[in-house]
Amino acid sequence: MNRRIYIISYELVNKWITNYNNLYNTIISYGEWMHYIDNTWFIVTDQTPIQIYNSLQPHLRNGCKVIITPMTDEYFGLLPQEAWNWINERSYLL
Repeated sequence: MNRRIYIISYELVNKWITNYNNLYNTIISYGEWMHYIDNTWFIVTDQTPIQIYNSLQPHLRNGCKVIITPMTDEYFGLLPQEAWNWINERSYLL
């Protein structure tokens, strides 16, 4: 599979009963990541959404919510310029 930008968004039931540090470390272990919105990350990987979920799942508890989806070339939003620079530098992955 080709490298892509994925968006990970989650809602934790309780940050203190969820192993947040391990969740955080798992996400940043993908190497290329951006985090400008609370509970939302952009990562670059060649893994599938299921593989990404499987790496995060041990750090989630019952009641947590998560969605992992590839970013497409159709997007719009309000972010700091630094975030747009990160996305634009990787637009070849869309």
